[in-house]
Amino acid sequence: MDEYDEFGNYIGADVSDVEEEFEESNNGYGKQRQDDVDDENDDDEYDGALIERADDQRMDVVEENRIILHEDKKYYPDAEEIYPGVRTVTLDEDAQDLNEPIIKPVKQKVFSVLEKEPPKLKYETEFMAGLMQTPALIRNIALLGQFHHGKTSFADLLVQATHEQEWEPAKEVRYADSRKDEQERHLSIKSNVLSLVLDDLKEKSYFLNVVDTPGHVNFTDEATAGIRSVDGAVVIVDAIEGVMLNTERLLKQAVAARLPITLVINKMDRLILELKLPPADAYFKLIHTIEEVNGIIANH
Repeated sequence: MDEYDEFGNYIGADVSDVEEEFEESNNGYGKQRQDDVDDENDDDEYDGALIERADDQRMDVVEENRIILHEDKKYYPDAEEIYPGVRTVTLDEDAQDLNEPIIKPVKQKVFSVLEKEPPKLKYETEFMAGLMQTPALIRNIALLGQFHHGKTSFADLLVQATHEQEWEPAKEVRYADSRKDEQERHLSIKSNVLSLVLDDLKEKSYFLNVVDTPGHVNFTDEATAGIRSVDGAVVIVDAIEGVMLNTERLLKQAVAARLPITLVINKMDRLILELKLPPADAYFKLIHTIEEVNGIIANH
């Protein structure tokens, strides 16, 4: 039976009768619901009693299977776990001035390692000053050669010959390397001049200005300037490495400047200690080095 007519008007039973039926149904449902709640409470009390009686047999919740929210997850360990006992201080504001760099450059105030007091020499200073007044007794020479062929060590040997006290040039400070970075890196960066008084085979004294030039290819301008300012050149060649590319280039410049050239073959002990060559093979190796230098001079 339809409760509304074709125009939408309500034509069903009275409202009071519907409300009475709804209340009766609710009362029946409420009683049933109350009975269900009472049954559940009884079950909970029974389960609680079982759990209290068997505490040792309870199942523990596995931590790995727990559901953790995103904001509660821990992806990385804390600083206290990695560095126990270390106090961590976090600054909210930058306490460093903007004009101050984060990493300050190393301020090096001392660049030279020159000795403060002159060493004791075999000759007097007045004698050296007298030789300086005689141009005929002055010789200007340059030490040329490849990188690490022993030019600075050769200059120290000349310096050692003028000192009264003996010292080891291979271990002590190098006089030709007057810069601190040269001492630390074990290479010559700038040309350095040493003024010495040495005797010849006839025991005649000469005043020598020895220019120790760098052998590294990046500092060839220093070697070129040294060649232009001297009267002779001493070319130092390693006994094992022989004539290198930079050595050949310096030989060509010395020949072009018409300088008298003296060849010094250095580190001859490497032929025995490193290559372990017999005397005959070491002799032919030295002969080959000398012929190679003579060939470069002859061709230019």
